[in-house]
Amino acid sequence: MNDLLHTTQQFFTPISLATLVGNTITGFDLYIKTKGESGPVLFRGCDVEFTEETRLRLLDNDVPYLYIMQDDKRKYHRYIEKNLGTIVRDPNIASDKKAGALYSSVQNLLEEVMDDPRSAEVMKRSKDAVENSVFLLMNEPNALECLLKVASYDYYTYTHSVNVFMFSVSLAQRLGFSDAAELNSFGEGMLLHDVGKSLIDASIVNCRGKLSLEQWKIMKLHPVYSHEILIASGGMSEAALDVARHHHEKINGSGYPDSISGDEVSIYARIGTIADIFDALTTQRSYKNAMGSFPALKLMQEEMKEEVDPDLFNTFVNMMASPAKK
Repeated sequence: MNDLLHTTQQFFTPISLATLVGNTITGFDLYIKTKGESGPVLFRGCDVEFTEETRLRLLDNDVPYLYIMQDDKRKYHRYIEKNLGTIVRDPNIASDKKAGALYSSVQNLLEEVMDDPRSAEVMKRSKDAVENSVFLLMNEPNALECLLKVASYDYYTYTHSVNVFMFSVSLAQRLGFSDAAELNSFGEGMLLHDVGKSLIDASIVNCRGKLSLEQWKIMKLHPVYSHEILIASGGMSEAALDVARHHHEKINGSGYPDSISGDEVSIYARIGTIADIFDALTTQRSYKNAMGSFPALKLMQEEMKEEVDPDLFNTFVNMMASPAKK
């Protein structure tokens, strides 16, 4: 019996009821745990409407989770992505549930972007994801706090991109950016700032140790590639194009790819640089352990004070110390 239960747990994964929208066709089977059964049993087939009445009945019976087959996880993420606008705008869904749905959805989307960065469809989906993310960050005072709790700190290009996007938009808000259209434009660039890495050999991007001088020269081209991809996609703002190209520039001119300095580095790029450095320090790599937030901020303060904007950095430190907006 224990072996059967172990096998069952391997093939099913729980999903929060808060991520299922009433009166929709999910496209994947839903399972439920019931008394007397060793594992989840079929509750709704993939082509059967999941009604609002059903959702409310499950809530009334204290059923916070249903289950899906692990093989259906990609279908589930696409379902969340399709319904994300409804989820983040539902006043009856808790902030932590919204944050969890948003983070997993955008992370899954970024995996697809890195696989096919020139796809018009995934670029359109990226814009929609940014709009929904900005809405959540603007309208839920504890959105960043909730996102920090669900964020992944194992380094992959797509998780790094989501984290840097999240930090950057939140920092822009703390600095007084309040126009949704501007935050969306800036956010699109930050979410896709590393898309150029998709054009670099995976052995370099995923290198487990220090890059050779030749490999580093190639790696430093990724902002140029990101910039070119976003230009080719069309419809990207100047802010988005700027941060895609300049998120590794430093105010003392020591950055790349253009070695610009001072006022040449826009406020968008200055924000992106701080977010990018912080996430790089606090994520787990195969060749180094992740730093805690405080040691990472201390290192940035002591060793990079000539490279990053001091006023923006101080605001970032205060934001990380108190992520919930008052």
